[in-house]
Amino acid sequence: MANENEKGIPLSYIVEYAKAQPTQAKRQAFVNLIRFWADNGGDLAEAIKAILEIQGGQVISANSMPKEFMPYYRSETIAVKLIDIIQKIDEKIASKEDNWDWAHVMRVMIDEGIILTNTTPNKFDQLICAMVPGKGRDNVRKNGDYSILDHKDPWPLWTKESHLNPQEAQDRTICNMIAQEFQPVLRRKIIMDY
Repeated sequence: MANENEKGIPLSYIVEYAKAQPTQAKRQAFVNLIRFWADNGGDLAEAIKAILEIQGGQVISANSMPKEFMPYYRSETIAVKLIDIIQKIDEKIASKEDNWDWAHVMRVMIDEGIILTNTTPNKFDQLICAMVPGKGRDNVRKNGDYSILDHKDPWPLWTKESHLNPQEAQDRTICNMIAQEFQPVLRRKIIMDY
């Protein structure tokens, strides 16, 4: 770590250098560096702004979140965190490491009161694509089985007993893991229950 007398490289230099890289893959290292900086005491709002500039921007702004989000999640400080969480979830879904999909994410966002219950998969697709720079249209809507939204009970009430209902138990575990990602912006504590 640098001491207080040393000057660091200005964030704007890193952004300009990253933008000069020929591919998104080469720019990703700089995105990771800026995320690391933000996670270790850097300014999260500045980090997100820099990452968005490197990645090509986004439609949703933290100071003008769409009406599909509950009022609490439209405040700028919470919205900045929420956009960052969505981008991290997108990376996890893309890695396919935990069998997550956007249908489960939507279910968690509805049950945790992040978005309105009448948000359709098509509108959800638009919201997520607007928060994740470079995300193509229809990628979200086509990722997952949205019949999970038809379940009458919220995900925390689903069985965790796989011998009673294996699919419901699996869906509950996935939703629990996704809800844990949203913990920094939620008003209730998510207990790891799997």
